[in-house]
Amino acid sequence: MAAKKTSKVTTAFIGIDAGTTGATVGIYDENGVELATGYREYICTYPRAGWVEQDLGEVWKGICSASKQAIKAADLPASAYKSVGFSSQRGTFGLLDGNKRPLAPSIVWNDGRAQAYEAKFAEKMSAAEYQAHTGMPLAAAWAACKIAWMRDNRPDVFERTRWMVNGQEYFMYLLGAEDWTTDPASLTLNGMMDIRKLDWSDQVLSLCGLTRSMVPTVGKTAAQAGVVSKSAALATGIPSGTPICRGAGDQQCAAVGAGVIKQGMAEFTVGTSAVMVAHVDNVDRVTGNKLFLGGHGVPGMWDLEGAAFAAGVCLRWWRDMLGVPEQAQAKREKRSPYAVMIDLAMQSPAGAKGLIFHPFMQGQVTPFYDVTAKGGYLGVRLDHDRSDIMRAVLEGVSNEMRMIVDTFQEGMKGGVTELRLTGGGTKSAGFSQIMADVIGIPAGIPKVRECTVLGAAILGAVGAGQFASVAEATDAMVSLESVVEPNKHSRALYEDQHQLFKSGYTSLSSGRAYQGMYDFNAKYF
Repeated sequence: MAAKKTSKVTTAFIGIDAGTTGATVGIYDENGVELATGYREYICTYPRAGWVEQDLGEVWKGICSASKQAIKAADLPASAYKSVGFSSQRGTFGLLDGNKRPLAPSIVWNDGRAQAYEAKFAEKMSAAEYQAHTGMPLAAAWAACKIAWMRDNRPDVFERTRWMVNGQEYFMYLLGAEDWTTDPASLTLNGMMDIRKLDWSDQVLSLCGLTRSMVPTVGKTAAQAGVVSKSAALATGIPSGTPICRGAGDQQCAAVGAGVIKQGMAEFTVGTSAVMVAHVDNVDRVTGNKLFLGGHGVPGMWDLEGAAFAAGVCLRWWRDMLGVPEQAQAKREKRSPYAVMIDLAMQSPAGAKGLIFHPFMQGQVTPFYDVTAKGGYLGVRLDHDRSDIMRAVLEGVSNEMRMIVDTFQEGMKGGVTELRLTGGGTKSAGFSQIMADVIGIPAGIPKVRECTVLGAAILGAVGAGQFASVAEATDAMVSLESVVEPNKHSRALYEDQHQLFKSGYTSLSSGRAYQGMYDFNAKYF
C-alpha cells in the first residue's frame, strides 16, 4: 500500500455559503490562499407568479455534498481544520415546529407575494417611522411582510410554528451547534430589527404576529456556537469537533472577504443578485432614505446596502432559455457556458447597437423598491443579433448597479471612495470591464473572487480565536488581484445609455404598465 502523502498545511479554515442557487464551500489557509472548493446546485420553486420557495432539506443536502467535495479535494489531516464559518441568505426564512423541523418550504428573499402588506404595515407604522427604527425602507420585499402574509394566509402552518429562523441558525443547528443564536448581520433583509440596538424590534415582531420567544436571540458575528457533531461529520466530511462559528449574512461576509471594513469602502457582489455593501461606523452618516442599513460582519458596526434582486440569475435564465447553442459549444470546448456567453457578448459593440435590457425579473429594489417591475428588452430591431441580445443583458445588469452606486454617493456622508467588485460575475474580464465602464469609477478585483465564502471563513477563524480581530484577519487573508479602470472612450455612450435605461423604467412604472402586468399575473397565473 502506498504511503499517504503528508500535507504541509497545518492550519485551515472552512467557509460555507448556503446561497440561493447552490451551496459553496471553500477551504483557506491563514494567508487566504484557497486550498479547495466544492459546489452543489439546487433549485428554487415557483408555485405562483412572483412566489419563490425553497426546500430546506435540499439546501442541507447541497451543503453536505459541497463540503464533502471540498474536504476530499483539500486532502488535509483532521487536525488542520480550526474552524467552520457560515454565510447564508438574508430575508429567506423558515417556520419550524417545536422539534426544529420545517413546517413548509422556506420563503426566499426575492419572493413577491406580500405586496399588500406594505400598506397594512403603514397603517400601524409610517414609512418614515419604520425606516428610522429598522434602517430599512418600508417594503414588501422584506421577510416581515411575508411572515405576516403566512400568518393570515397559511394559518395551518403559522399556528403550529414554534420558531421563525433564517437559514444560518437552522443549518448550524444541523451541523451540531448548541447555541440557538442569530446575529445582526443575518437579519438585514428581515426588516425586523431595531437598528440602533442591533436587536429584534418588538414593534415589528408584533406586526408580524411573532414574539421574542419565537425567534433566536441576537448575538454577535464571529462567535463560536458549538462544534461539528459526529453525525454531521459523517454527512459533510468535516471532522467532528471542529468549532462552528457564526459568520454573517451573505453580503456582509462578502464585504469582509473583500476587505471592506473601513468607512468609505464598498463592494458590489455580482452573484444571483447584485448587492452593494458599504462599511458604516456611525448610523448618522446615512442621510438618504433609499438604502438599507443593517449590522456588519464586523462586530458592533453597520453596513449600508442597496440591491438588485436579479443579476447573475438573468444570465442563468438566458443560458437555460436561449443559450442552447452556447451550452453545446461549452460542452465541446470543455468550458463554462457563461464564458462562452460573455465571449459572444463581446462581439457586440459597446451599447449593444441601441438594445436595452431591463433586468427586473424579480422586481426592482434600490432605489425604487418596486415589486411590480418586470424584465424585458427595449428597442429591438431586425438587425440585432445574438451577440447584441447577450451584451444587452450584461449592460442592463450593470446599469441597475449604476443606479445603486449613484444612490450611495447621494445618501451617505463622504460617499464611496473605494469600490471593489466580487462574486462570480467578476470571473470574466469582459463582464468586469463592462461593469466598470457603465458604473464609471475604478473597481478593485480581489484575488479570491468568491468573497462571500472567504468572508465566512475569516469570521469563523476569528470566532474560533485564530485571529484577535476581523481587521487582523483581513490584513492576513485579503488581497487585490487588479484594478479595472473605466474605458474613457465609451464614457459618453454609457452616460447616454444610462439615461435611457432609467427613463424606460420610469415610463413603464409611472404609466402603470408594471402594475397592470402584476395585477394580470395575480389574476390569471
